[in-house]
Amino acid sequence: MDFPSATRDLPIHGKLMWIVIFAFALRVSVRWYFGSPDLGESGYSFFFALAKNIAAGNGFTFDGGTATAFRVPLYPMFLATVTFGSQTFLPVLLAQSLIGAGTVWCAAMLARDMFGNAAAITAAILTAIYPYFVLHDTALQETSLYTFLMALAVLLLLRARRSGSPFTATGAGLALGAAVLTRANLAPFALFAPLWLALAGGLRAAPLRRRLWIAVLCASVGALTVSPWLIRSYLLTGSGTLTTQAGFFLWLGNNPYTFSRYPRESIDRSQAIALALMGSQEKSELEALSSKEAMVDRWFLKRGLDYICDHPWQTLGNGFRKVVDAFGWLPSPRRSFWPSVVYALSYGPVMILGLWGMLASRGHWREHSIFYAQFVAFAAVTAVFFGHTSYRVYLDVYWIVFAAGLLAALRSKYVCTSNAGGSRKLRSFL
Repeated sequence: MDFPSATRDLPIHGKLMWIVIFAFALRVSVRWYFGSPDLGESGYSFFFALAKNIAAGNGFTFDGGTATAFRVPLYPMFLATVTFGSQTFLPVLLAQSLIGAGTVWCAAMLARDMFGNAAAITAAILTAIYPYFVLHDTALQETSLYTFLMALAVLLLLRARRSGSPFTATGAGLALGAAVLTRANLAPFALFAPLWLALAGGLRAAPLRRRLWIAVLCASVGALTVSPWLIRSYLLTGSGTLTTQAGFFLWLGNNPYTFSRYPRESIDRSQAIALALMGSQEKSELEALSSKEAMVDRWFLKRGLDYICDHPWQTLGNGFRKVVDAFGWLPSPRRSFWPSVVYALSYGPVMILGLWGMLASRGHWREHSIFYAQFVAFAAVTAVFFGHTSYRVYLDVYWIVFAAGLLAALRSKYVCTSNAGGSRKLRSFL
């Protein structure tokens, strides 16, 4: 397969701007049509409960409660900023639609840097109309924010590797830190990214000494971004942790009732069953620890580890099951017939074309290993804990980018022999 070499000389910013504006308008219109979620009744209403207290100056707490570190803080802080604690969805709708449009721009820039202008336009269009993004970018959840932050971080990492720019490396570290403060399970990739900056050489990479410098800079900025939250967690709980739900989530993904409802239904349904069927002694122990969230988390951590040690082969099989379902063509949790059909008919082709594009461009494996690492990190975290479609969807941006590169290559090979801006040298990858 022949891929167009990446160039930046053709003016496509005007076209991309119209696509980004369209993406913003589409997200606003679709959410307006389906109706806004009630901030007090949504399944993710705890985000707004935290946001209200932040906006009121009470800190990261629930109503009438003490300070907590049970979730990373960036999305509640974002909600507090755009709503000022007011129970209205319009500011959230506009702000998250803008973030979704930002993801469209990031996808286009990734495709442009890697595969050229034609791929950039294709990636922008696909991301703009991708059904899951269109609907869920405006939901009361952190998905749209961490999808954007991860796409931005990868874009900056790729450019920092090539240019050796300290400014770009600083931006990459800041984006990585912000992504981790939006969803804690992105931490494994954030730890790997600076190492990739240093070691991912190749013809298009900056000299090794320069890459080492920007890797240290990226790691330092990322650590500084996350450190205030870690210090707060340590002072609050005695443990410098991102979240005091890690142990609970390990147990939730590794207990006899994990698959009682999950993955066809929400893991919350399995959680309710597992908690209800606890023995009286376990319930008494939890009640005695209820005021100490870090100790509660360690209590669940021990039980999750005990279950894994007692059922090693079952845990291994369950891990594969979790990963397969997280990447499956049916959404998890399952939806009604038509939403499931729309999901399968959009995600399925994007996944196939994305995998084909990754395979076809394997000659650039050093540079593209930053994408492979994200898939591996997500699969590992999902196998150990659990994962729904909404957890995985940030990876769909990269399926789209590689699919756009593949479609641009097919077009160059079978439809036209030159691009609008002049002939391009084609390089064979297969």
